[in-house]
Amino acid sequence: MGFDAMSYLLGRKLQHAREHHSIYGFHIDSGESDPSEAVTYLADAVGLTPAHMDFVNDTFDWGSWADAFFLPRPCMLKYDGTVDYYLDPADYTKKLDGTASDVADESYGGNAMMEWGRDGRRIWYKIVPDSADPSSASVYIADYRADGNYHAWSFVNSAGMLTEHFYTPIYDGSLDGNGKLRSVSGKGYTALCQNKTVAEEVAAAELNNPGTDKLWYTEVYADVTLINLLLILMSKTLDTQEAFGHGRSVNATKANAMISTGTMDGKGLFWGATNDYGVKVFGMENWWGNQWRRYAGHMMIDSVQKYKMTRGSQDGSEADDYNSTGNGYLTGAVGPLTDGYALKMRFDGNCFQTTEIDGDSAHYWCDYWFGENGTCYACRGGSCKGPAARVGAFYDILNSGPRYAGWDAGAAVSCKPLV
Repeated sequence: MGFDAMSYLLGRKLQHAREHHSIYGFHIDSGESDPSEAVTYLADAVGLTPAHMDFVNDTFDWGSWADAFFLPRPCMLKYDGTVDYYLDPADYTKKLDGTASDVADESYGGNAMMEWGRDGRRIWYKIVPDSADPSSASVYIADYRADGNYHAWSFVNSAGMLTEHFYTPIYDGSLDGNGKLRSVSGKGYTALCQNKTVAEEVAAAELNNPGTDKLWYTEVYADVTLINLLLILMSKTLDTQEAFGHGRSVNATKANAMISTGTMDGKGLFWGATNDYGVKVFGMENWWGNQWRRYAGHMMIDSVQKYKMTRGSQDGSEADDYNSTGNGYLTGAVGPLTDGYALKMRFDGNCFQTTEIDGDSAHYWCDYWFGENGTCYACRGGSCKGPAARVGAFYDILNSGPRYAGWDAGAAVSCKPLV
């Protein structure tokens, strides 16, 4: 076969791949202060319309993203990691067939979760920092591993295998009568996970595991990183509050300011408001606001951020599992030892982390940061204890140790099945 014929066949194969696969991309310019102008669409995202919340008409405008391959599905997930049934995305109190769901039934043998990996397509991403400035980068998100630099860390389970799906919580974590950390609708502030140390939160999450299997844990850094990248992709901005909703933040002094789980069961997969009622993205309530959510895999030891993308060492780390010391974790960015609005992040091939603060709530990354010396375990999103401008998808606080316990900080469950 001659060179021209080979080129033709290769071109046909690439065309076929393009017809059946997607690679969406965006570039972040750290020198641009306008959070929307800082993001430029690349690859298959070029020409697409960003999504946003229409606050005037109280509806979510999907733009070009209503049928995106990466959108998750709400479901009831059994303790063994298998889906019992899917929920009506417009009303979680119902199954897809219209009958009543178990979303508010604490006695149900599982949790209300979002399933990622639509139609068997994993979500792969590649981060390419700018050669002259790692605070700017190009990010690509695909439904297949387009080259060896793409990662699907969220789909790696505790056995080091790629799963078909991973699961994130629909609700802020609550504790049932057995002290088990749950994702259940209809739980008031007294039931929300609070006043627990990291060790106690992890132990409560692992009570979901059947026997010695390691499926369930608290939320993890790999999932947080992927979901926040998807929020940028869909909205084409770094201002998540402006795009999706402000979140619950009312300068509260008591736990009774936290809203109950399930208040947004009928709001669809995305909903938000310009006030402090709450926010919902990718089917999950309060991705920011209401209560700090601690997550595994991200710490700061003195000024150096440490991170881990998988429970095992598949990410190149030396730790066999998550821990509360940072020992064996990968070395990330140097984080500021003070507080302020994020000005710059540092990108590497796995993640992005705050390195400079001198922005504000309407420019650059638009979200706050708080770091201190010591051994600090990450919380994210902000809480109702903070002012309105200090909640958002990129708000990280690394100023307290794993033994901190307060009403404003809690945890929620995640699951990576073993099959």
